[in-house]
Amino acid sequence: MGKPERPSGEAGAEPCVRVEQTACAGGDGGWRIAWRITNLTASELRLLDARFPHGQFRGGLVELEGLTIAPRGSTRLEVVVACQGGPDDVVENAFLITTAEWREVLWRILARLTVRFTADRVPAATTELVTVQRVGFSRPERQVPVSKV
Repeated sequence: MGKPERPSGEAGAEPCVRVEQTACAGGDGGWRIAWRITNLTASELRLLDARFPHGQFRGGLVELEGLTIAPRGSTRLEVVVACQGGPDDVVENAFLITTAEWREVLWRILARLTVRFTADRVPAATTELVTVQRVGFSRPERQVPVSKV
């Protein structure tokens, strides 16, 4: 599930996280879903926003106001996601996309999800892969520095 853990958590020059759905409540297409996001590194990670852009598993941009995850710690993130499905329906390639600050650099964390609906029509997401990209990686001259507070 997601990227393999690094023994020290610091072998690479990018953040490493685990994303897991832990709870789901609601219905009628609007589900309050809880996620555990675990920072697998020895450096603090700050989550700035989150969104679910898939047409069948959608949640608007949620500003997180710098939700901090301690080194090797985890946090709970609850968001409302719009989705509907019948028993055994599957939504593939849904994403939880977050913007994060790690080591004074902005990163985009993309968790690719497969969502299966239970017999009771409850969405259950499995994280298939977690990848990260520096914000502005495709145009280095336009990278946005993180302001220090």
